[in-house]
Amino acid sequence: MARSKKRGKERSLFATFLATSFILGALLGTVLASTWIQGAPVLQLSPGETYTRSITIVGIDKNTGQGGLAVLTVELRTGSGYLAIAVPPYENEDTQKAAVDARNAVELAVNRNLSQVDIIISIENIGPETTITGPSSSAAMAVLMIATIRASENMSPNMVRQDAVVSASIDSTGRLKPVGGVAEKYQTVRIAGGYSLFVVARTQFGYLPDYPDISIERASNLEKLASIVLV
Repeated sequence: MARSKKRGKERSLFATFLATSFILGALLGTVLASTWIQGAPVLQLSPGETYTRSITIVGIDKNTGQGGLAVLTVELRTGSGYLAIAVPPYENEDTQKAAVDARNAVELAVNRNLSQVDIIISIENIGPETTITGPSSSAAMAVLMIATIRASENMSPNMVRQDAVVSASIDSTGRLKPVGGVAEKYQTVRIAGGYSLFVVARTQFGYLPDYPDISIERASNLEKLASIVLV
């Protein structure tokens, strides 16, 4: 009995050690990334210079549980590092954090300091009861930021496939993560027609059936997502 208790205590201590190590590693990674970005080349635009890119995203009606399409737009312009989020509900803290994570991931991906540009994120054609909150659209935000930055530097590819829909979240290091309600979102995109590509995180759970008119791509990080969606 004493030996069993000792083993249990050892397992508990080991689990605590692993959890603590993971948290400390994540925090250290965030600090190092922040320090590294401060020394990255600063992206600068001329006064009045703007770049805009859009993509279709999909949300869930909070009353019916059915999906609804909307248009996500990112505008890049000269500024002072301001990040504006015109995504209802505007007070949603998860959405605000997701947008910040997307911008941080983009800074790492393009090796640019974005402290001298403003980024404006907006959603159009969204129904009054459709919610696209939290991180569910953050991967789409990030890939649009990539496209606008490339356009500002005359780099290709910087155009966005308009037959593609992205449904994934992203963390500040650029890793794509799964989202909820993806099966309903997938069916919404397929039934709407006009879309031939549905992109999710590689780790997305749930069964998504194959259809001849639409393909499913899985991306593990922002670099892979950009290679799929940008042309």
